[in-house]
Amino acid sequence: MSPIFALITAASLGGCARQTDIATQERTIRELEKKWVQAVAAKDTTAMAWAGILKAPNLSLTFESSKVVVSSAGDLAVATGPYKLGMDGPKGQRIEDAGKFVEAWTRVNGDWKVLGNIFNSDKSTI
Repeated sequence: MSPIFALITAASLGGCARQTDIATQERTIRELEKKWVQAVAAKDTTAMAWAGILKAPNLSLTFESSKVVVSSAGDLAVATGPYKLGMDGPKGQRIEDAGKFVEAWTRVNGDWKVLGNIFNSDKSTI
């Protein structure tokens, strides 16, 4: 096979790759975030990995992506948006916080999984 034919064949096969429905993947991530917030409210330790924080008295956590960017391959995504967190502190004082978060998502066997997340408080001290 000539090198030119191989190159043309590879280029045309790449164009036949299945296109990912980015909007559907974005909606899926947003729905998973809603379930995450519901798991916090229900203190459902089996639905999430933040078991320690769920022990905080009068815990409340809400967040929702204002932007979700899904890769063209549909296997990676980044979500950003605001959050609000509240809980009673060790001395009974109410601790309230609000800020921004970033989540990195990956698709494993068709299911979206959080690779990691980070948040940044809008307050100078909590």
